[in-house]
Amino acid sequence: MLGLTEFELKNYRKALEAVEHGRALGLGDNPAFVHRVLYIDGILNNDLGQPEIALVRLTRVANQLAAEHPDAPKDAVLENIELLDAFGLAALRIRQLPAEISAKRAALVRQAGHVQALIALQDGVAAGKEIKQLVEQNPSEPGVHYMYGVYLLKEDPESAIAEFRREIEVSPQNFPARIQIALELLRTSDYKQGLPYAQRAVALAPDNFVAHFACGKLWLGLGNTDRALQELRTAVRLSPGSPDAHFALSRALTGAGQSREAEQERAEFERLKALSDANDRR
Repeated sequence: MLGLTEFELKNYRKALEAVEHGRALGLGDNPAFVHRVLYIDGILNNDLGQPEIALVRLTRVANQLAAEHPDAPKDAVLENIELLDAFGLAALRIRQLPAEISAKRAALVRQAGHVQALIALQDGVAAGKEIKQLVEQNPSEPGVHYMYGVYLLKEDPESAIAEFRREIEVSPQNFPARIQIALELLRTSDYKQGLPYAQRAVALAPDNFVAHFACGKLWLGLGNTDRALQELRTAVRLSPGSPDAHFALSRALTGAGQSREAEQERAEFERLKALSDANDRR
């Protein structure tokens, strides 16, 4: 309730802190209240630069709405205009609240939100058809190719990379597309090709944990332990609660012969991983 009040007062950072804390403690069993809290949590995360978290929260709202309307689950979600607009903003990585959507962008955001809602409902066939239409109709709009790339990433990573590159052409300052390319090339051990994307992402977003993490792991793959340590220490500083960052740093420290600190980082990784697993089981 504190978070919802702070939201109405437009104290958005305080609102998000309170809402996240309340969510962690438990939201009770009033569906309307739970929906509202998760929705506010989602739109604030997006507005404050965490669209991935926003999509997780909004997907939970969509799934709960669908479960509460077994006779017409899809309609319950797709007819919720407020939710669609929130989905669209997060999917396109537009840092705005739904109430701030301009008339010029309204149709695009709503269309993207419809696609993202279908993805949340796991209707891959309909989502695939609509997202292709979205790209064909809006090839020069920032965020559209990135959204399509994320959609393709699991099933068709090569096409996903092509979409991320198109996003960079449309939005030269786009760092998330570069991070996605770097992570995919890291996954396939193409360290040399991936490194420039990660380095540019670090330059564009020096406070982004994932950019430094990807850059550090790519340097590690290329055998440059010193540069890897520099980037991975920064990643841990930016996101001390990330188990993966501590694990990667422990590997780099081992390679550098710093066994004592490597053991400490490995222990911190195991501690954080245990906490994460326990939270997942709740």
